[in-house]
Amino acid sequence: MKKQINIKLILLESVALIFLINGLQRLYMASQGLKYDALLNENWDKFKSLTSESLGDFFAMRAFWTLGFISFGIIAIGVINWKKGVAIINSIILFIIILGVTMTGFFLSGITNNYLNYFCGIFTENYGTSFFVGGNILTIIGIVILWKTINLNKNTIHNTV
Repeated sequence: MKKQINIKLILLESVALIFLINGLQRLYMASQGLKYDALLNENWDKFKSLTSESLGDFFAMRAFWTLGFISFGIIAIGVINWKKGVAIINSIILFIIILGVTMTGFFLSGITNNYLNYFCGIFTENYGTSFFVGGNILTIIGIVILWKTINLNKNTIHNTV
C-alpha cells in the first residue's frame, strides 16, 4: 500500500491545483471587475446600478464558482492519474488535502493574494484589470506545475516498470 502512495506527486498536484484555483478565481473576479471596483470603493449606489442581485447573492456566486473550480480540478487530475496508471489512493489524498485547504477559507481570503495585488497594481488602478493580470499569472504557474507533474509522473512510471 505504501508503495502506491506517491507523496511527491500528491504535493506537486496540490500546489498546482491551489495555483489554478486561485488564478481561475481571480479571472472570475476580473469578469466582475466593475462590481468589485464599486464594492472596494464602497460605492453602494454604483453597485446597485450594475446588478440586480444582492450583496449576499454576489458573494454566494463567487463561492459557487470556487466550488466548481475545485470540483473540476480534482476530477481532471483524477482522470489524468487514472490514465497514467497512478493508484486511486493518490487522488483521494489530493481530494482530502484540497478539501482541508478549502475549509480554512484559503481560496476566499485575500491572504495569498496580497503580494500579487501590489505587483498587479503597478499595471493599473482598476481592480478588474489587476485581477485579470494576477489571474493569468497564477493560472499559468498552476498549468506549468501541473504539466511538469504529469511529465514527472510519466517518467517515474516508465522507470519503475
